[in-house]
Amino acid sequence: MTELAQTKSATHSPLDTDWEYVLRIPHSPFGPGIVRAHVRTVLTRYQAGPTVLDNAQLVASELVTNALAWTRDPVAVRLVRAGGRLRLSVWDSSSCPPHESPLPGLDEESGRGLWLTRACADEWGHFLVVNGRRGGGGKEVWAE
Repeated sequence: MTELAQTKSATHSPLDTDWEYVLRIPHSPFGPGIVRAHVRTVLTRYQAGPTVLDNAQLVASELVTNALAWTRDPVAVRLVRAGGRLRLSVWDSSSCPPHESPLPGLDEESGRGLWLTRACADEWGHFLVVNGRRGGGGKEVWAE
């Protein structure tokens, strides 16, 4: 999920620069869809390939869905391109680390978020946020 396509232009491309976008999402059932649209818009503008585009939208949606399921507060989504790598992270107010449950059965409707994240990302993890830039604690779950 990490590499962005490079254009064949000899001129300076927007893909040659680092960037960061942050979106704050209220606790709402519309959050995952809004995040998918945001990620799609940003990555389309930066000419991401179809695999990166699809994987990033899926991972963003799954991580936001998890954050909204386990907290009652807004969440923040960060999309960063630095050093040629793409990192997507979701902050929520809970300090509880994400926990991978056993792979759910085919008839179950939930429990696949971190499995899908691991399948789509080259790497993923989390870290605790203590009085960080968002003015409080919580954690950030990230995927590259």
